[in-house]
Amino acid sequence: MFYKFKILLLLFLFTPIAYSFAQGELQTEREPDKYNVNAYGIKLNTNGYGLYYAFSHRINYRLRNFFEAEYNYQKSPKEIKVINPYFDANSLRKFVFGKTHTVHNIKIGYGYNKMVFEKRDENSISIHLTGSFGAILGISKTIYYEIVDSVKYSNNYLVPYTSYYKIDINFQNNPTDILGKAPFKYGLNEIKLHPGIYAKFGLQFDFSQDVMKTKTLETGVILDSFFIPVEIMAGHESNLFLNLYLAYHFGKKYDSSLNREYRRDQRRENRGY
Repeated sequence: MFYKFKILLLLFLFTPIAYSFAQGELQTEREPDKYNVNAYGIKLNTNGYGLYYAFSHRINYRLRNFFEAEYNYQKSPKEIKVINPYFDANSLRKFVFGKTHTVHNIKIGYGYNKMVFEKRDENSISIHLTGSFGAILGISKTIYYEIVDSVKYSNNYLVPYTSYYKIDINFQNNPTDILGKAPFKYGLNEIKLHPGIYAKFGLQFDFSQDVMKTKTLETGVILDSFFIPVEIMAGHESNLFLNLYLAYHFGKKYDSSLNREYRRDQRRENRGY
């Protein structure tokens, strides 16, 4: 997972930098003096992936503040999917041996975005420093597995008798005792909440050619700190998770000085109503 992330990171970093050296027409349309931005995005973290939303407000020409919200699926770098080779392949399901919980998290935060390099022409990019902090809520659900209790031979086939259990890494010391994960309903009564805080710092590249839209690539580092430890793999609990991330954001700018009715009329005109 980490090597894939590094390859994607290099591709996304070099693409906008090379793009900025392309010759383009000079920018003739100015942004409004004050504008807000609704931005949406997808994220790839070294410990998973997620979705992103931000609302930003322009303070001055180079500085903006923003509120953000994220959903992330959190994984462990130790996760490797396996399959039990001793039973009928048509009835088997891939699983991660040793994984005890599925973990999701929701983040709500506040931050600042400062432009350090502005666009010089239509095909160039602007570069921004961005940082934010806020609250995080982790949600963990216990994983149950379909585990073999006993077997018998029938017509030269190995037939397993199974039950649903939580994995015990001290007892289940190999994946040949497991057929796959149990149905989703198992473990719902054991959901745990893990509140905490997070901090994020990154570098953002805006390569949109439309002054009223935003298309950005962002990369940086995130520190998640949970007040209650989180366990993904058996025997590995932790309060702190430090990760790299890569995100793509897209959205629209609008003049905050215009009232809602006027903006609605503008949208209707653009649609040809």
